[in-house]
Amino acid sequence: MLEDRRSEVLRALVEEHIRSGEPVSSRSIVEHSALSVSAATIRNDLTALEADGFVMQPHTSAGRVPTAAAYRYYVDHLGPGELRHAAQERIDSVFGEVHLELSKLLKATSELLAEITDLPAVVVAPGVARDRVRALHVVQVSADQVLIVVITDGGRVVQQRGRVRVPVTPMEVEEAQRVVAASVVGSELGAGLGVADDEMIALVEPTREAILTILDALHLAATSTTEMFVGGTQHMGSTWEDLESVQRVLEILEREAEVMKLLAGASGTSIQLGSEMEQSDIDLAVVSKSYESSGEGGSVGVIGPMRMNYRRAISAVEEVSRELEDQIVTRSD
Repeated sequence: MLEDRRSEVLRALVEEHIRSGEPVSSRSIVEHSALSVSAATIRNDLTALEADGFVMQPHTSAGRVPTAAAYRYYVDHLGPGELRHAAQERIDSVFGEVHLELSKLLKATSELLAEITDLPAVVVAPGVARDRVRALHVVQVSADQVLIVVITDGGRVVQQRGRVRVPVTPMEVEEAQRVVAASVVGSELGAGLGVADDEMIALVEPTREAILTILDALHLAATSTTEMFVGGTQHMGSTWEDLESVQRVLEILEREAEVMKLLAGASGTSIQLGSEMEQSDIDLAVVSKSYESSGEGGSVGVIGPMRMNYRRAISAVEEVSRELEDQIVTRSD
């Protein structure tokens, strides 16, 4: 824990560097802090902060810039922030008017979060295993293939193709749909859905095989990879100062598993910086927050350089996450 004055010096330096992107001088800290001390005193404090690993001096005649340790200290001691009025109005407008299926809502949420933070944003959908089946539709694609469409109480539309071991007729597919729907509608998608043996015995073989195919598809749908939506990649050129960093972050965003790891922080708001992540060689910071839907977890977050506006990013991520969770709960009621 730094003493109060050096903590204030560090806060002022980090915030001025976030604002300007340039090394920060002692005179600038005097101007942007509430400290009633001389520039010489500030210089002494900066020397001590440099010795402790919180700041560095790119050139002997330049001011100082914060290190990863400085950003960590800064976010750990950051007080609560508030969104700008215009940003709050935009969030209220989107969530007050949107009536989309969940996947489209999540995509709109990623674009909204990117819009109000000027950073690439990611929204990870919750799993569907705990969602209850509202409706089941089976469409015959060919003599031995069907498309299973599940609509859940949470507003998810899940599609899964299946191949039947024997040719089936449209009437047999329709009968299989009726039997399975009678058994699974109202149940959780991941609850080991099935059809009673005595009911199966009374059916002709093609219908039984179609039922087994539909049930297999429901199991795959319940355990399938979570959806992920990325918005605001157009901001990347202005967010990072060098093209190499932009390219590296784009490569991360293209690999779903890596993005999932970045957003898989502890419950609540998570802030990860630089060397704390596997991608320690990139100037990278992630602000994310988890949310719940029917007992399944999802997350929202923004990705940017360590020199991001943390007050705005944290406030936006928390507010959007809260609104998204409320919207999903409302749909489920």
